[in-house]
Amino acid sequence: MITAPTSKFRAGEVLALSDKPMRVAGLAQYDAGDGKTITRYLLADAAGATLILQEEGGVFALLRPFPPAAPPVAEGSTVSVMGEKYALAGVRKLKTVATSGDPSAGLPKAPLVLSGRFDGKMGTLLRELVPGAPAQTYFFVKPVAKDDLLTEEELTKRIEAERIAAEVQAQSDESDASASSQKPWAKAAGWIVMILVVVALVYACSDDDDSSSSHGIRVGTGSHSHGGK
Repeated sequence: MITAPTSKFRAGEVLALSDKPMRVAGLAQYDAGDGKTITRYLLADAAGATLILQEEGGVFALLRPFPPAAPPVAEGSTVSVMGEKYALAGVRKLKTVATSGDPSAGLPKAPLVLSGRFDGKMGTLLRELVPGAPAQTYFFVKPVAKDDLLTEEELTKRIEAERIAAEVQAQSDESDASASSQKPWAKAAGWIVMILVVVALVYACSDDDDSSSSHGIRVGTGSHSHGGK
């Protein structure tokens, strides 16, 4: 077995694909020419189901194979899938330079693989074959977002960060709820104070009016008395 050169993930390593734990069962690296290296990882989940993850130039994509019983229809330099056509965009010779783990299930161990790329409105397809072998394999290429692919350590850190953020949010919501529950009492107290002030003012005005009225009656009575004399 050839030891694989530098790659983001290693055979036996656990990673998270869309938060789902996956184990790198094996990998293979290919020289695509022009100094480009392609790494394909065979990922296995806890139930044993496998996926092929491809890394090229720091960009990741899932290679989803078509069922052997329902392959795309080849028509010259195009292939069709349910009436949707994909045009040939180029052919590369992938030379196997390293393998690690157990890449046998889905990753060819042949020294050379011919890989044709077909582009269409719905995405990209790959048609691959090993020279001398009759079988052809078709893959649908599905790009993987950077945040959807994490190492086990990165996933642990993100889960912890999300937990802390949730606790902070919960405390903030609790504080808001507490403040909100106190507002009706504050409003009621404000209304009570306002009513007391209004009552005090009304009483004060009423007292002033009564005093003024009493003085007026006395003056009037006095005037009538003097007038009688």
